[in-house]
Amino acid sequence: MKRVYAIAIAAGALVVIGTLEAGESARQLADLGRGPLAPAGAGITAVGFVASCVVYLALGWWLRDDRAAIRAGLITGLVAGAIGGAIRALLIADSVKVIVARYAAVPDAFIGVALAVFVLLATAVSAAGGAAVAFAGVRLATAWRPRPPA
Repeated sequence: MKRVYAIAIAAGALVVIGTLEAGESARQLADLGRGPLAPAGAGITAVGFVASCVVYLALGWWLRDDRAAIRAGLITGLVAGAIGGAIRALLIADSVKVIVARYAAVPDAFIGVALAVFVLLATAVSAAGGAAVAFAGVRLATAWRPRPPA
């Protein structure tokens, strides 16, 4: 049961991190064409990436079991990727519609399909990355664990 709570807490933290980052992305997309992009967006993306890695590393560190960490990282990534990707897609949808309308005439369903693909890819990348980084958290935990004298 404690693993379920760990997954829920990690997924919640990842959704918050991604939502904060997506808010800035939406603001930058809305400003596209009104001048140069601010470097703040890249900085926020980097901070969000590092914060997400820390969440997955902590999950693996806490579990300290390879298989459990891989499973928990995968499940956490699936949940956080699906929820966070959907929130992110909703936040950027209007800006994307405006940007695409400036440059191309596409059917109305195009934006919806593109954002759905975005959510699917976000989920897949979060699941794969989450499993790998949680596994790395286990490896770090075991590397730093004191060994008994020989």
